[in-house]
Amino acid sequence: MLNKIRTIFYSMSTIFLAFAVITFPDESLEASIRGLNLWFEIVFPSLLPFFIIAELLLAFGVVKVIGMVLEPLMRPLFNIPGSGGVVLGMGLASGYPSGAKITARLRQEDVLTKTEAERLVSFTNASNPLFIFGAISIGFFHDPKTGLLLAASHYVGAILVGFA
Repeated sequence: MLNKIRTIFYSMSTIFLAFAVITFPDESLEASIRGLNLWFEIVFPSLLPFFIIAELLLAFGVVKVIGMVLEPLMRPLFNIPGSGGVVLGMGLASGYPSGAKITARLRQEDVLTKTEAERLVSFTNASNPLFIFGAISIGFFHDPKTGLLLAASHYVGAILVGFA
């Protein structure tokens, strides 16, 4: 019964969206262009360098070396191996989906168990500071001070999830 209701809801939503796009083509095109500009001017440039850095760190084995150094800190605090510290740093610095992507890569390489990977991804998948300050604080709210509040609550919340 729930699946039928869900299917009807999604179908009606899709029909409404299609009708709205056909009824308001100018507004739909303008919104699409604004969305693509936001992606290409803010989101993509803020993520690409971190994706490249993360892949280089993994490829050269830096994650394993840093993991050995961070093991005494990460194991008691978050009950994950030291390599999770690299994921935490990259996840908080580079944003979505880096924390999840690096965690999945470490899981594939058997650095993390399934439980450790689930625990790690729960608190390392966060927005990056450039997105919080640039896109949200300045781009949407036009107030740089809002970024401090957003970033602090975002990152403190992520760390508290890790402790929990």
